Amino acid sequence: MNDFYMSGGNVLDVRNGDYIRKDLRITDGRISEITDRPEKGIPVVDCTGKYLTPGIIDAHVHLVWDGTSPDPMTDTERDGDYLCFAKGVMGAYNSLKAGVTTVRDVGCNDDCAIPLAAAIRRGYVKGCNIIPAGSAIQGSYGHCPMIGYVANTEAELIDKIKRLKAYHIKMQTPPVHWVKIMTSGGAAGMEDVGPCMYSDRELKTIAEEAHRLNMKVASHALSYDAISRCLKAGIDTIEHGADLDEELLTYMKEHDQCWVPTVGVYKSLSESRGIIADSLVDKATVVKEKQKKAFAAAREIGTKIILGSDAGSANCGAHPFAFVEMYTMHDFGMPADEVLRCATVNSAEYLGIGNDRGSLEIGKYADIVVLNADPLADMHAFTEALDSVFKEGQLVE
Repeated sequence: MNDFYMSGGNVLDVRNGDYIRKDLRITDGRISEITDRPEKGIPVVDCTGKYLTPGIIDAHVHLVWDGTSPDPMTDTERDGDYLCFAKGVMGAYNSLKAGVTTVRDVGCNDDCAIPLAAAIRRGYVKGCNIIPAGSAIQGSYGHCPMIGYVANTEAELIDKIKRLKAYHIKMQTPPVHWVKIMTSGGAAGMEDVGPCMYSDRELKTIAEEAHRLNMKVASHALSYDAISRCLKAGIDTIEHGADLDEELLTYMKEHDQCWVPTVGVYKSLSESRGIIADSLVDKATVVKEKQKKAFAAAREIGTKIILGSDAGSANCGAHPFAFVEMYTMHDFGMPADEVLRCATVNSAEYLGIGNDRGSLEIGKYADIVVLNADPLADMHAFTEALDSVFKEGQLVE
């Protein structure tokens, strides 16, 4: 039995945004006790003067893209499944070492994030915990077809969702399964951003079939047309959401739907002139300005937000990108404690893993980031003062 204490540290109560001075007992990978009177004879990891936070959860990544390329879409077509899987292994391990202990992968070629999640869970390779959505479902002339499957009819949509469910079961991925759909164009593609790529009836079919099979749906949606139709169809998360306005944000709050803004990536793309195509920089700049306004409105209204970074995207740098997203959310006006809730407990609960991850509470996996500085005082502690990372009670080396 693996049994030890993490002692003397400042343990972040992420729900309340403050610290407690307690010792954490870790038993077989989970937090079994929170105490100020540790049992004698049990090994101790000395955390005196350090700050302990839950592992960061990034709800929007693409592990098959390494983030260093100005054109990851062409790279995917060139490299094929095996090299992309290898890039995914590297990205998952680098994310884990940096303190991103769980990600939701929302687009990959040939569903390869699903076996990658299984390989990590079975111990064949080391990396963060992965909630994989597989390849993104999209219509013809969709966004990033190299990491998706084309489905143009209701029958094709139902077939693909059922096949995804079967693959999740076969690979024994976490019990809450996700589907990713592309419903608008994107800033990083040449296609038109505006019109929704699925009809109301098709979107309703997607949501109903996925929910019937106990799956949730994430939608890439930048335009007002795509966002509004997805919300009314019952889609669970809106990814990017550039054209969200107060009416749509209020609708989301009332229907327990969630926004994954990915504000950092559009800020980065808007600053990449000379590296990526000017047309993409121009589109990203427009998205960035719209998102900044929507972000402030969402906070005022109380719309649910969780952290997603779009890690792996063009010219963003190697995985992880979650901390850039956190810093951008903070720059856009969100206090540090709220950013950390979006990146931990709120993400875990909305993604369906809240019983196991997202906070330092008894019964949950010991996914823990140990820092040498207070992240509530300076969020850059995650990148400038990292001490160590634990995943399910194991020190990451």
